[in-house]
Amino acid sequence: MCAGDTFRGVRMGKKKVNMAHFLLGSRFSSWMKLLKQNDFKIRKESRGQAALITATSLFLSVPGTVERILYKKRIEETKIEKDPIYIMGFWRTGTTFMQYLFSRDPQFGWLDPVGSATISNCILMRKFLTRAQSKVLGTARPMDNMEYSVDFPMEDAFSQATFSDLAVIHMMAFPQNYKRYIPCAFIQDLPEKERARWHREYAYILKKNTFIQGGKQMLLKSPDNTAHPADIIQDYPNAKFICLCRDPYVTAMSTVHMFTKQMEILALQDKPGPDFDNLIEDVVLEIMERMYREYFEYEKTLPRNQSMIVIYEDYTKDPLNYTRKIYEQLEIPGFEEALPHMEKYVRSQEGYVKNKFTLSKRFCDKINSRLGFYFDYCGYEKREVND
Repeated sequence: MCAGDTFRGVRMGKKKVNMAHFLLGSRFSSWMKLLKQNDFKIRKESRGQAALITATSLFLSVPGTVERILYKKRIEETKIEKDPIYIMGFWRTGTTFMQYLFSRDPQFGWLDPVGSATISNCILMRKFLTRAQSKVLGTARPMDNMEYSVDFPMEDAFSQATFSDLAVIHMMAFPQNYKRYIPCAFIQDLPEKERARWHREYAYILKKNTFIQGGKQMLLKSPDNTAHPADIIQDYPNAKFICLCRDPYVTAMSTVHMFTKQMEILALQDKPGPDFDNLIEDVVLEIMERMYREYFEYEKTLPRNQSMIVIYEDYTKDPLNYTRKIYEQLEIPGFEEALPHMEKYVRSQEGYVKNKFTLSKRFCDKINSRLGFYFDYCGYEKREVND
């Protein structure tokens, strides 16, 4: 869960711990794996947070085990009749806005905060966890002021983060070991056994949530999915992809801001390296470059009714009419029925104010150097920043 200043905390001794930390809903076995991977190294000021995660995950393990035993057969027998629709794109490209808008279409199922952040306990303890999450969630995300509540979808990446040790978001909690978790986005980089386990765990997450949603077609959004479309198609050959692209300067700056803010709140270790600002710029651009370079190539192999590239600036000018085009190209039925619900959401977003950032010459030069193919593919113009 993207936890921030708008979320509530409690004091443990002299320290205030985050009651919305995304690892609080972890399976105890997964949390132990993460600690072992990091040699149980937790910075002094985060030991209270780690203790709370340990206690909470241990407490939830008992009802979680009961839930798995009771529902194991029904979840395994759940059939995904319609492969998911995936909203793809790098962090900060507008994927959340698009998912919120599409999620107003009643034909879709999606992962709410309970089904995402507490995947192991999202049936038997649903009412309790819904009340608990309602109390600790703020009304807006700290990095961009987007609306945030239990009534809106969450990223499937958070289910993986709490159900498994194979999730890229773990680098937010364990930044000293960030290189270990990047391959959890680029699944093809994982050892064969871990890659197979990723597929099994991801299939369980989707089947469980499909079961909870009564068999609805799942609408999913996690930026890291953009790094492994071939693995998704391997399991869900009729999945549909909508990939957002946005001004690379805005995207990169906003992602650096998001990662920095998240680490301030979620990190259980000190920041890596003496020059963190420079390092995080490099990591963001490294992932962004590879993600889009590989996605653009893979997207060419898909039929027109299965994949669509969307330019964020064009989409946000007239999101409803552009959404109609997406439905038409990808042959998704039901737009007219969904339109009144979508119109209501768009009206609710009037007056939303986006963050603004100042582009440094150093970062501008890095972006221009690494993302030339992205400028060409999406039609963006390069900028120059003088000292």
